[in-house]
Amino acid sequence: MRALLILLTGLLLISLAWFGWWVWGRSPEAQVLARQTDFLVAVEDRDWDEVKSMLTDDYMDDYGHDRESAVEDASQVLGGFIVLTVKSEVVFKQVVPDLAMLKLKIQMEGKGLGLSEVVMGHVNNMTLPWFFHWHKKGPWPWDWKIVQIHQDELRMP
Repeated sequence: MRALLILLTGLLLISLAWFGWWVWGRSPEAQVLARQTDFLVAVEDRDWDEVKSMLTDDYMDDYGHDRESAVEDASQVLGGFIVLTVKSEVVFKQVVPDLAMLKLKIQMEGKGLGLSEVVMGHVNNMTLPWFFHWHKKGPWPWDWKIVQIHQDELRMP
């Protein structure tokens, strides 16, 4: 019984140490890169509540989108996909403790209905990177939020 108690106490301490490292020990760069991955997975899954939660309340982009309209338009554009995979490559990163800018090359793969093939072809033919501007709004690693997304070749009607 005593050996089991010691084992359980040891496992609890290891778990707490791991959680502490995960929350406070990772660099801002590692945190924002993890959040970027989480964001793209939410887009792939078309989990619009999760996507929305990762945008700042004051999100604004050069296309006139605020947080609500950006998510609404993305859901319409990507809603026809049955299967969607977003592949990305970070080509530039600048990270300071509470701010980050990531430039990514993005490619899409998938199957869908309606304009899905047109959307995928347009994105895959872009030669310039996507800009993701991040701001950390609190003490936790998951407090990184997107302030703006921009792509110079993206044209909005």
